[in-house]
Amino acid sequence: MIEKMDLGPFEISEKEEDGLVVVQVRGSAAPRMAGDDGRAVDALQLLANQAAGQLSDDPVRVVIDVEGNSDAREDRLAGLAEKVARRARESGRSVRLDAMNGRDRRIIHLALRDEADIATMSTGEGRYRQVVIVPEGAPEYEAARQESDAASRASDD
Repeated sequence: MIEKMDLGPFEISEKEEDGLVVVQVRGSAAPRMAGDDGRAVDALQLLANQAAGQLSDDPVRVVIDVEGNSDAREDRLAGLAEKVARRARESGRSVRLDAMNGRDRRIIHLALRDEADIATMSTGEGRYRQVVIVPEGAPEYEAARQESDAASRASDD
């Protein structure tokens, strides 16, 4: 697929990590592939996951990592999750994050899943889907905790 994009020379390697297949793309084509907002990588990742789902009986998640940006992005999102959870705890009110793609939402949920007094839930539809970080004591805490627990059990399977 990446070859068809005609972006220039690149190298691809893959590894299995935490139940994911991580496809690493390196080379001069990588910055053009990533672009300013990463939408091309997100679209390519979506296509790769759809193809993997059709080719395998076992669901496989594919992550496209361009020049190591995936790890840095995960770190930034986990830091954001902790910061917003702290703000939710202090205020006692839920905090709604901006809309984000499914992978980013998953990173936020996983970053906070072991926090006993914080729950997360996703709301909205499609590209407008958001994560809501809910502190214990907020009206929607129990519903969010149930959603968090169900998602956590599903990711552990």
